[in-house]
Amino acid sequence: MTDTSDLLVAENLVRHFPTGKGQIVHAVNDVSLAIAPGETLALVGESGCGKSTLGRMVMGLDRPDKGSVRLLGQDLARIGRRDLHAARRSVQMIFQDPSASLDPRWSAEAIVREPLDNYRIGTPAERRDRVLYLLEKVGLRPDQAKRFPHELSGGQRQRLGIARALATQPRLIVADEPVSALDVSIRAQVINLLCDLRDEMELSLLFISHDIGVVSHISDRIAVMYLGRIVEEGKTATVLNAPQHPYTAGLLDSVPRPRPSERRQRAPLEGDPPSPITLPAGCAFRPRCPIAIDLCGRSVPPLGATGAGRQTACHRAGETTVQEISHV
Repeated sequence: MTDTSDLLVAENLVRHFPTGKGQIVHAVNDVSLAIAPGETLALVGESGCGKSTLGRMVMGLDRPDKGSVRLLGQDLARIGRRDLHAARRSVQMIFQDPSASLDPRWSAEAIVREPLDNYRIGTPAERRDRVLYLLEKVGLRPDQAKRFPHELSGGQRQRLGIARALATQPRLIVADEPVSALDVSIRAQVINLLCDLRDEMELSLLFISHDIGVVSHISDRIAVMYLGRIVEEGKTATVLNAPQHPYTAGLLDSVPRPRPSERRQRAPLEGDPPSPITLPAGCAFRPRCPIAIDLCGRSVPPLGATGAGRQTACHRAGETTVQEISHV
């Protein structure tokens, strides 16, 4: 459900990629989502489910085959190159691997200044002040402004990537697996930094991750994606405490526990996702689902309301809880 006050509204997005063998990869299939000002929406799912492709469409880096992406009322899939360039000032991206996304030939100062130069924001002196301010905001020292990416640690490089994303004062940040390439000891620091910056600068976040445990600390809402489709969406606490889709339940039970001896409520996910080239008939999760029925093989379940602010794409949603079904 969308609202006229939403910052971002994506509707019925479809993105397919042809292969060299004449086949089609169904990366994103009829996905809709909305993000309100100041809100963090987490997009979670296993690798290859289409999360990053969806993020690139939200950024305007990849145009959908069908559907629309409206940022502040502008459809990024329909506007021209000049207008798209202007619109991207309001939406910036933090990439997964800072080592690959930062130019190794440029200093930290030059990397953060590039968006300011690109959009001709301020005078040269104002740009330098802005760069030093942003480096300080993300926890880097002034003397590190002259350092190159290889002279920084992995956590410092990601902080540099965050500073670059903030340079143009965007309204929305797309964070694509921003902590997955970092050491476990550094991840919490970066997550806390993003939370602080979001609250201070009134940012909206689309936080993409395969780790459902990470997003519980940062997101207001969560959308669970499986093989190109959203299968469950709602407030983070509600979804994580009472999952209605068996895939969401399986992801939760795949999160490592501090006490391995504790008995899990449900069996963790088994098997691998089907190929996005040859999707199974009906529900794509059916081959791995412990509660599938005949209807699941005949019909794709639509994403429908199953409570206040809650949507689930499952033929058995609302019939009973996932926990009860898993013990049958």
